[in-house]
Amino acid sequence: MDSKGFMQAFQNELTCSVCMNYFIDPITIDCGHSFCRPCLYLCWEEDQTPKSCPECRGLSEKPDFQTNIVLKRLASLARQDAAKQTNSLEAQICLTHKEAKGLFCEVDKTLLCGPCSESPEHAAHSHSPIQWAAEEYR
Repeated sequence: MDSKGFMQAFQNELTCSVCMNYFIDPITIDCGHSFCRPCLYLCWEEDQTPKSCPECRGLSEKPDFQTNIVLKRLASLARQDAAKQTNSLEAQICLTHKEAKGLFCEVDKTLLCGPCSESPEHAAHSHSPIQWAAEEYR
């Protein structure tokens, strides 16, 4: 499995099958499946006794569960990583024109999309492809 496939599988293991988000206050029930505590209790609120697993329908005898601390920490790390990736992606996309920033303004030392590089603010400046600028500034 390549690293991208591994990361996707890892993220899936940290995702609640009810809300499809990273676990929040994860609990593991008798059958071994894990859910966010609020998600499981909402499912069980609708379901009558006996309580069953939303994933495999296995019965669960114990009504009170301990938070799965390991899953909680891993899900928190995954959320932080996802936020960093989102911020990184936002930094590469021009918010005004919704285009990729592919040019480097030599004067302002900023990344620009095509339309921004042609704007009055940057039109007279020198621009280079970001790959060239990255090599030059290494």
